[in-house]
Amino acid sequence: MQLIVSNAHQRKAPFVVSGKFDAHRTDIVNINRRAMKKFLIIILFLPLFCFGQKQGNIWYFGDHAGLDFNSGSPVVINNGQVGLIDCSPFGTCHAEGSAIICDSSGALLFYCDGSTAWNKNHQIMLNGDSLLSTISSTQSSLIVPQPGSSRYFYLLTTDDFFAHNLQYGFRYSIIDICLDNGLGGIINGEKNLLLLDTVTEKLTGVRHANGVDYWIIVHKFHSDAFHCYRLSSTGIIDTVISHVGSVHPIEGANTWTAVGQLKASPNGQKLALVNGNATPAIAEYFDFDNNTGIVSNVVSIQTNPLWSYYGVSFSPDNSKLYIACNLNGNGVYQFDLSAGGGNPTAVVASKTLVAGTYNYLGLQLATDGKIYVARSPFVGNSYLGVISSPNNAGTSCNYVDAAIDLNGHAASYGFPNFIDSYDYSNTVSKCETGIAEQSDIEKLKVFPNPFSTQLTFSYADNEQAVVSLYNFLGQRVLQQTFTNYMSTNTEQLANGIYFYELRNDKVTVMKGKVLKQ
Repeated sequence: MQLIVSNAHQRKAPFVVSGKFDAHRTDIVNINRRAMKKFLIIILFLPLFCFGQKQGNIWYFGDHAGLDFNSGSPVVINNGQVGLIDCSPFGTCHAEGSAIICDSSGALLFYCDGSTAWNKNHQIMLNGDSLLSTISSTQSSLIVPQPGSSRYFYLLTTDDFFAHNLQYGFRYSIIDICLDNGLGGIINGEKNLLLLDTVTEKLTGVRHANGVDYWIIVHKFHSDAFHCYRLSSTGIIDTVISHVGSVHPIEGANTWTAVGQLKASPNGQKLALVNGNATPAIAEYFDFDNNTGIVSNVVSIQTNPLWSYYGVSFSPDNSKLYIACNLNGNGVYQFDLSAGGGNPTAVVASKTLVAGTYNYLGLQLATDGKIYVARSPFVGNSYLGVISSPNNAGTSCNYVDAAIDLNGHAASYGFPNFIDSYDYSNTVSKCETGIAEQSDIEKLKVFPNPFSTQLTFSYADNEQAVVSLYNFLGQRVLQQTFTNYMSTNTEQLANGIYFYELRNDKVTVMKGKVLKQ
């Protein structure tokens, strides 16, 4: 394994020197191995805590298909612009990858198919055309809020093999949601900025262990390298490269071996990917350190080298892994990652066919805790399959075929791309004409962390703020109003992980995690 840390691609002067992570930026969670073991049970609850957020409640995908989860159950919608596109001279592209972001109330902000970004009114966003990907890329795009901000968003894109032969690589554009009278737009000079050339069609994100930053993860083509980019309030400040697992090969002159999904477990501790066009096919999972960005310990779950894998997803409780096959090995298969205490041989032996009627393609975990399944677009139907209880072992996961009718609009190959913990930091944006937003993460300091008998909040804003502290069950154990500075006695609190929320003028401006020990 090789680790490379680079400080390229930052927008502002970073808090990083000589490739070392800045202590201030990593002080929200800094847990040693002993503490990690001590609070393992608590940490397992974190993904369930995050599913209360609503930034992933609207989906647009496939051939003008859509779902709205704001009522708690998916409601079919067909008002989006994502659809099949002309990939001349090659014909029509299959609909594969898209990305969407809502605010913390579940209201749509904008969405993208890799080549075009649309605002909440379904109009092309200001400067939102001519992005260097297409909907034919498995995971064409991903939207991540800039940490500490509800105004700025990073729109990341991976190119496709079918129309562009991977020539445009991995890029990002920065969106200011306050442009165009609150409809948003891509900032001039911050569009299609290259991060890495010639990547596969794989793209996912993970919350950093500090509870604030994000890791953005792609896979280099014709390589065994994962490239992990750390996104902070100052931009992309570090690049970590891990050489582990299979080489994603070029077969002859073909680049179609770039397809297949890459996903992270909701707790950020595992990655999994598939590549069904390679010979032999690739299906692997890995350990991921969401503090350092290092990928390690590959386990192959490829049980037939001729199967055509495409989709992959973890269960909400991180214990099950699902992969979908099309053309060969038709079906959706479950692997129990806890089998034999996580022993690789036992995990592979736990393979269970849970759906086997059609060719299956993309998989996506939703905010309702269910996994949605794209059935083959070649059978002429407009139905989705659903894994209703994905935490359950074997067929008790309750796969339901033809569970949702998309009103004649096919899912095609895939679904919108999300951070699968749905642990997004943006709230409801506050746009003030002529006033640039100061990143709230730069205003707030929480120390010491870990803490013992005293916890201090320093907030560089002259307005009154309210800080609340919650235990892992979601029970509020502290609430206090202050201006600029507050230090509180915490002797009465039990050891463990706590979540804080800072509110200003009835709007949540910052969330994070702290540890008492």
